[in-house]
Amino acid sequence: MEKHTAVGLVLLALCVSTASAVRGSSYEAQLLEHLLTNHDSEPRPVLNSSHPVTVKIDAALAQIISVDSKNQQITVNLWYRSYWTDETMAWNESDFGGVNAIRVSSEKIWRPDIVVYNSLGAYSDAFADSEATIYSSGSLSWLYPVILTFTCAIDVTYFPYDEQTCEMQFGSWSFDGFKVDVHNRSAAPDSGNYLENEEWELGSYTVRREEFFYGCCPEPYPVVTMSIFIRRKTLYYNYNVVAPCILIVFVSLFGFWVPAECGEKLSLGVTMLLSLVVFMQIVSQTLPATSTSVPYIAQFFGGTIILVGVSVSLSAFGIYFHFHELNLKPPPTWLRSVLLVDGYKPWQLMKNRKKKKVEPTVIANEGLEVVSMDDKEKEAEMSGELNAKVSRFGHNGNNNSGMGLTVTTHMEKIDSNVEALRKTSDENEEQEELRDMWKTLAVQLDKVLMVGILVAFVVMTAAMFASLPPGILR
Repeated sequence: MEKHTAVGLVLLALCVSTASAVRGSSYEAQLLEHLLTNHDSEPRPVLNSSHPVTVKIDAALAQIISVDSKNQQITVNLWYRSYWTDETMAWNESDFGGVNAIRVSSEKIWRPDIVVYNSLGAYSDAFADSEATIYSSGSLSWLYPVILTFTCAIDVTYFPYDEQTCEMQFGSWSFDGFKVDVHNRSAAPDSGNYLENEEWELGSYTVRREEFFYGCCPEPYPVVTMSIFIRRKTLYYNYNVVAPCILIVFVSLFGFWVPAECGEKLSLGVTMLLSLVVFMQIVSQTLPATSTSVPYIAQFFGGTIILVGVSVSLSAFGIYFHFHELNLKPPPTWLRSVLLVDGYKPWQLMKNRKKKKVEPTVIANEGLEVVSMDDKEKEAEMSGELNAKVSRFGHNGNNNSGMGLTVTTHMEKIDSNVEALRKTSDENEEQEELRDMWKTLAVQLDKVLMVGILVAFVVMTAAMFASLPPGILR
């Protein structure tokens, strides 16, 4: 008996719940029929046509999909939300079983024609069949996700340390502010569900309302502007662009240490120069073709290319100095002063050069006598002694007279040959010292140029980073 009673209670409960569901469904169907029968979605949903429809909008930022600097556009994922009141769709909850809200296809009701003025494509059509929620008071909420691409004036002056502000301008396309009054729903738009972007950091997401007046019409046109402030993450560019550029510069500076005799001295500099040009071409492909400003990264590469090009050209001058052979002359005084080598040993050798001593030998008739020639002052004395000896040999007899004349002739030839050898030796020594001078000059020139190029590069880099806006290097 008790078992049959329990089964009966269960069946009764199921019947009651089923009946309630049917009644609830019936109430919603009745409500939809009540709301949509003879409903016209074209006119504004106000009982007094002089009253505006107040539309409050919000757009939750879900993700920054891409920022196209070259084409000046940005693509984002938004959760669009709009709220307004339809005075023709209010109902008494008690008449429909306490139903206080119902969902209906947005195509069947009046919708505000809110668009993004700077959008690059229509987005509402894709969600035209999305549902809106109607409350018993007549208020509506229309929510749907959208992927929106819109224009953004991207300033790449400080690339890759740049910050951008992209704005979305929401407003009615057909109605002025006296017909459709657009407002932002909250003081700050929603970014709680934002998904971080790999390249851009979200700095802030703000909203403001403005009214614009045009020459054609006295009515105001309200616009809700949502601003996305983003900052580029620089790790990728520092690691893949800036750091290799700095490394190339320092490698090119080592070219000044390469000996001039090495044939790779200029090849190293030219290779580094070509590497910088390739890097610059890679970076330029990601930047917009603009003539309003030159990006800092392009200025950096341009300045670096100039410095490396100058270093290669000056290295060629250094090689020329090292192998200076044409019309060997001492380097000018001003050049020695600039290179700080005026007291270097080769110049001292040039100033205090001493001529080597030459010791000629005079052969007499029956013996051998050595005459030492220390310097030019003793040449006259040697000549006198030589003539005396020759005369003495001549007095020894007729047999010796011919020999004395022969000795005199030989001595004159020997004296002439010794003088020629001495001059040749002096000239060779002087030319060798001049070559040493120019080689020393070339080495010192390389050192001065290396320091100069390094200082110029450091100053250029420091000036570039110092001119960036405060707080941008974070």
